[in-house]
Amino acid sequence: MKGNKDFTVWGTSLAVRGDKEISHPTFISMLDMMKGRGFTIGSDPHIDRNYSLLSKDHFAGSKGDLLFVAEKYNCGAKIEFYQEINVENRNGGRYDFDKFDKMSYLLQKRFLVEIKHMEHFLMSEGYSCDTEPVLKTSHEKVFHELNSSSRHWSSENLPGYNALDKDGKRISNGEVKYFRDRKGTLMRGTVYHNINNMWWTILNKDTYRNLACFELFDLTTKPENSVRKLSKRSGHHNPKSRFVPTEENLKQYKSLAKQAGRFGRADLANRVLVYLYEINWMSRKFEFIKKENGRLGLVETEGNPYFMGQRIGERKYDPPQAVKLYSRNLPMSSTEASWITGLRDYVTGGKPTISKWFCKDGNGEGGQAYLWPEVREQLLHIGAHV
Repeated sequence: MKGNKDFTVWGTSLAVRGDKEISHPTFISMLDMMKGRGFTIGSDPHIDRNYSLLSKDHFAGSKGDLLFVAEKYNCGAKIEFYQEINVENRNGGRYDFDKFDKMSYLLQKRFLVEIKHMEHFLMSEGYSCDTEPVLKTSHEKVFHELNSSSRHWSSENLPGYNALDKDGKRISNGEVKYFRDRKGTLMRGTVYHNINNMWWTILNKDTYRNLACFELFDLTTKPENSVRKLSKRSGHHNPKSRFVPTEENLKQYKSLAKQAGRFGRADLANRVLVYLYEINWMSRKFEFIKKENGRLGLVETEGNPYFMGQRIGERKYDPPQAVKLYSRNLPMSSTEASWITGLRDYVTGGKPTISKWFCKDGNGEGGQAYLWPEVREQLLHIGAHV
């Protein structure tokens, strides 16, 4: 760090960076300057009381109601201001978050005056200011990113895969483009290239988004682009998603499942499997059966469809084939296997076993999530849902 001399201000803190041979004398001189401006400065009582060996590197002081603590360390020093008038933390204002916001108006102004004098002092000592600017509007924040010294790539002559909108039109900086949020609502903003295929999109004074080029479009390119609202279906819009079973309901569902017996529950589980196949949540059609030895079995009733040589619209399948039901690795996808094993345990034990992410009230989004209240209802009524 030799030769580096800079400082940073954030919140109510100021940090001086540099090797201790350089930064420590400067920091002590700054404290002397603060004494000349009316601050009372001494050692930190908390450190004196609990960690006396560290007292020589810790300080505390005040000017009226504006208080501070400070410390030196190997690569620099730090000072932090606070107050004890509007306090949330039971241990005192020095441990509060948002220290500046908790100061009264006049105390904030006093802090800003003092920090300005400290900045002038450090710059007169040859230190450079490394403080991030205070950015208020979305426009300021986006352009701060665009003009950052760490931005080492060019936004000129972008390849098509980084600069074409969803309809294949080339995007230019400063254009107004449209997009849809996750609910399908039509929105618009002014776009500026960020990196790769991502574009900063300024929506208003306070809000901006980082969107991929294929999410952006013009209203006039295609008729559907100009639809004001194109809300996607979700589970939240189905009244069944708001049904909360009572303890009595759950007790009744479990009781009916127990009374149905093992193969009665197998018939109930088969109805669920048929429905899951119909809505394409399972790619193959399975069915629980009673084997010759009286045990529970599983067959794939519609497997390996073949269409060559058949008339249009006609489907034929291989004959039903048995599937090992108690194998560790079932011969199917993990999603299908989780349904089969969950329903299998429900059939054999008579207890609710299914608790999937699309069967919880908190989830109503996603491509097919609007179907989950229907699935949940069927599972509840047969006593299979946890």
